[in-house]
Order: sequence, then structure tokens, then C-alpha cells
Amino acid sequence: MRRSKISLDKVQEAFNSAIKRRDKRCLIRDYEPCCGQLEASHFFSAGGSPALRFYPPNCHAQCQHHHWKHHNDRDFQKTDYYGLFMEKNHGEDLEYMEFARHCCIKYTDELKAEIIRLCNADKLDELKELIEEILG
Repeated sequence: MRRSKISLDKVQEAFNSAIKRRDKRCLIRDYEPCCGQLEASHFFSAGGSPALRFYPPNCHAQCQHHHWKHHNDRDFQKTDYYGLFMEKNHGEDLEYMEFARHCCIKYTDELKAEIIRLCNADKLDELKELIEEILG
């Protein structure tokens, strides 16, 4: 019997849901009110840093408004996002992410299934450890 392939979209959906459950609210914001639904937002983009796509410290919940600002407003990026939030909350992870953003991971169906399992069980600390183990 042939198994069906697991799409990255399916893995991303499980990961995004786990991030939103973990954070519960828009974490990276300015003084404007939040608006729109909650989304998972990557610090280092999933496309540009594929090894960090499912790395929990690289992703945080933001409302649609602040997610858009994070990607499009340079002043917001420099102050609220890059400068304050990541250094304060993930300073120890930033150096590792700088290294890992240039690495690649082969997302086999076995690995994708394990990521989905960990995300569905809200075991994001274990997912972090798994990604770090793979990257060495």
C-alpha cells in the first residue's frame, strides 16, 4: 500500500496553530490597537531560512495588523521587533538562529510527521530540541 506524501503546507498549518496556542495573543506590537485575526509570524522568513521554518523561537503570534507592519514598516522592524522583543525574549536564541538560518534541513515525510505530532501535542520545547539536534 502506497503512503501519501505529507505536504509542507500541512506541517506549517500544525506549526502555526501550535504557535498561536502557545502565545494566545499578539506578542510583538506597537502602541496601536491590534486588529485582525491572530497569525504566526516568523522572525527569519521561512523561505529565506528553511532550517528555521519550524523552529519555535523563530515564530510568534501577531495580529494581522502588526504582522503586516513587521514585514513592511522599517521603523517598526528596527525598534519593536528586532531591537526590543527578540533581544529581550530570545537573546540566547538569536546567535544560534543567525548560524542556523544558513543551514538546510531535508524535510522527509518521517520528519514532517514527527513535527506535526509534536505540534499537535503542544510540545514545542521538544520540537526546538529536535531541530537543534538535526542541525548539529
